[in-house]
Amino acid sequence: MKRSIAALLVLALALALCACGGAEGLEGSWEIKSVSDGTQTVSVDTTPEMKGFIVLELREGGTGSITSGGRTTGLSWDESAITVEGDPAAYSLSGDTLTLYGGSYIFVFTRK
Repeated sequence: MKRSIAALLVLALALALCACGGAEGLEGSWEIKSVSDGTQTVSVDTTPEMKGFIVLELREGGTGSITSGGRTTGLSWDESAITVEGDPAAYSLSGDTLTLYGGSYIFVFTRK
């Protein structure tokens, strides 16, 4: 009985640690995969020179930067938006895909 309880506690602790893992968070480097304006989509698959053109660096504590075409700008982020130069953009996260909704554009990033 004691072994069963101990095993359940170890399993519960392991699951709790996995749920807090960094792979599920925003922190890290993100590279552009595609950009869409609702009528047209441009992606790295069809336009290889786009690879690495836009890179997000999201750090712990809600800070980071975005580099686009060699120009780097600071940003902040929280659980609802990524804000660049005062303009917040909602986002969604699914595994290693980050989708950023900026005005009429949709930016899709993949984890580097």
